[in-house]
Amino acid sequence: MDRMKNSTKVCIVGLGRAGRFHLASIKNLDSIELKYVVDPGLSTQDDIVQNNDFILLENIEEALADDELDAAIISPPTQYHFECVTRFLKAGKHVFTEKPLGRSLAEIQTCFDLSAEREKALFLGFQRRYDRNFRALKSKVATLEPVKIIKTSSRDNPQPSLDYLKISGNIFHDMLIHDFDMLIFLLGNEPPTSIFAYGHAYDEDIRNIPDLDTVMVILKYKTGLICSIDTSRNAIYGYDQRLEIFGEGGMAIAENERNHTVQMHTSQGMEVPAINESFPERYKEAYTAEIEDFAKALSQGQLTNVPRNECILGHLLANAAHRSVETGAPVDFEDYLASQRVDLREK
Repeated sequence: MDRMKNSTKVCIVGLGRAGRFHLASIKNLDSIELKYVVDPGLSTQDDIVQNNDFILLENIEEALADDELDAAIISPPTQYHFECVTRFLKAGKHVFTEKPLGRSLAEIQTCFDLSAEREKALFLGFQRRYDRNFRALKSKVATLEPVKIIKTSSRDNPQPSLDYLKISGNIFHDMLIHDFDMLIFLLGNEPPTSIFAYGHAYDEDIRNIPDLDTVMVILKYKTGLICSIDTSRNAIYGYDQRLEIFGEGGMAIAENERNHTVQMHTSQGMEVPAINESFPERYKEAYTAEIEDFAKALSQGQLTNVPRNECILGHLLANAAHRSVETGAPVDFEDYLASQRVDLREK
């Protein structure tokens, strides 16, 4: 009864992959009570509905009108994010949303403007910011300065469905956006001076979307720092997420999580355990931590976990990398930033 009285009442919009992770996280948090799930693809006979305690809705109207509802977790197909975010903010609800916040700079600005006007939280689901390995890595950056090279490998497993890829917004805004956000998380909101990307689609179905499944991005900064990101839609050996920082003070590496720590050494050689198969295993704790942080922030009046200028920078980096692939040439990011008439200074 105490939990019901003092907890934050939320709804989840969309019970796909991300929505189910958030459902699992909420079940482990006393600070949140799940009141509604909005998903027209579910019925009251489905196991996930039968085995959980929430009201299933076909659309968001009842949730929007519920004065007892404090917040919404937005995780439907990506084309519905902007509409859901803006309608819940306008209804006076706090919002946690999976990326993308919006498909354009104007949509992103609108969401943050609404959050500020209504004084309602707008949290973004960049779960790597909550991963214990990357948080530990961030704490070592100052020791390594000046940082000279950052290398990131970000390779998915398994490859997402073609239906998902068709609505994902392209590999830059779906996958690489997390890598750009991680650079911002580690380095702050300093934009690069240039960005260059090569890409290819080995999968014919992905090529026909049209999209890419393999990309390499190089970013250069005023300090001389060079960053590389390589990404692939499918790594058959597991979910491969590594990050290395090299600087004057040494090197720091965030390695993959493995299924266990036991290594076998015999006359036949060495055997090491496999890395996590996919992101639900890799970021299970991070998914819980971000929702827990969201609930805590509401009680403290915190409006966001990713500032507007950082969200905008990540979006523009994805746009510029895409442009580089299309033109086959580096993009002068300072000129590109000026053309967008964006002020990245923190407000």
